[in-house]
Amino acid sequence: MEKKEIRRNREIEAARARRRKKRQKVVLMQKIMIAVFAVVVLIGGSIFSYHLVTDLKVAKQLEEASVYIENEDYDDAIASCEEALEIDSTSVQAYRTMAGAYLTKEETASAEQVLYQGWETTQDESLLQYYCTVLLNEAVADINNQSCTLNTLEKCVAVLEKDPDNADAFRLMGVCYERLFEGEPEQEGLLCNASISEGCGFKMYQDLMLRLLLVYEANPGDELLAEIARFAEPGTELFWMDVEHLGEYGELLGRIADHADSEEIRQLTACVQKASEMQNFFTEAFTIFESGDFAPIRDFMNKPEYIAIRDEFLNGTMEYWHGATYIPVSREKMKFVKADGGWMFAFADYEDYEGVEGLINVWGAKQEDDGVQRLAISYEPGTDEPHTTYEFIYLYSNVQIGDEYVPQMNYRFETRVDTPEGTATQLVGDWGGEHEWTTEF
Repeated sequence: MEKKEIRRNREIEAARARRRKKRQKVVLMQKIMIAVFAVVVLIGGSIFSYHLVTDLKVAKQLEEASVYIENEDYDDAIASCEEALEIDSTSVQAYRTMAGAYLTKEETASAEQVLYQGWETTQDESLLQYYCTVLLNEAVADINNQSCTLNTLEKCVAVLEKDPDNADAFRLMGVCYERLFEGEPEQEGLLCNASISEGCGFKMYQDLMLRLLLVYEANPGDELLAEIARFAEPGTELFWMDVEHLGEYGELLGRIADHADSEEIRQLTACVQKASEMQNFFTEAFTIFESGDFAPIRDFMNKPEYIAIRDEFLNGTMEYWHGATYIPVSREKMKFVKADGGWMFAFADYEDYEGVEGLINVWGAKQEDDGVQRLAISYEPGTDEPHTTYEFIYLYSNVQIGDEYVPQMNYRFETRVDTPEGTATQLVGDWGGEHEWTTEF
């Protein structure tokens, strides 16, 4: 065989070998693709089978719940829904059915909890709307039953926190305002009733207002701001509140005034802040009186702030503070009175509120001695008998020096004790001075 032919045969065999190797690679790739496809089909089928089985299990529990409801066996219906949710916590129908069973049992709070939990879990808007509807229906029931309270208002606020544009919530808030804040002053309402020692609703009112402000700040809207501004002040000519809440109320009003362009709210804010300022100022005087050591009251009376208060009452320039002649200061309750479009405040005295524990009176009557205006303050520790009044006056009067009586400015400390038999008085002249003297009558 010639060399040329031998070389040709070798080239043919090599080409065949290359073709066989290429075919083997193709076959291998085909086998791999078939295997991968088989795995995908197997996995997909498993997922489909899993969901199918899960849906069937949930449907079975819900069908059982439906039968129980038809038979008025609501506890078992709720149990079936719970089992359905253990299988699939995202079953919207299970939440709805369970809530319906609770509502039929008149367990509204449980229904609300289920619907809210369902919405949090599934983010299903129908559950959220169902939740809001239940809250508003409950508020309507309160109003229709003449039992509208701050709890009724809270239901409207809870709805607006989830649906800031809910027209029904706004409408019901308007009714709540009329029922709660436009009633007679004697009714317990917005901030407290002066005739009772318990039942103040301020803390809940404050919480609701702060929640509404958060809703507004996240979703500004004119309708919501108008409601917040309306609820900032009562719709009465007089309302009471506990003195301990003055600062908090002033801060709340200030925050509302930052958003609402309302001269009425700004004026009430200034009035409340003035009341809080005065209450804080007289804290020192109460501490002195309750200590039993009255001597420091002389320095308190001569403070520029106290003299300014006296002069403002004398001159009729006192802003926001209501009172004349003897102006009471207490630590328990305060009334706000609306007159001529503006607010004034006054501390409760013993006639206003029997729970007053210690009453200071500022003397706001013009009375001069030899051209010098008298400076006076008094304190009554309580209403119990015998009733005691301590009065401290800086005035122009006689001072006994030796055998003579010399008229000059000095302090007089008078203690009056009232009993059914009469009044016993102890008078200390030139009190704390060089020629102090005492007499009783």
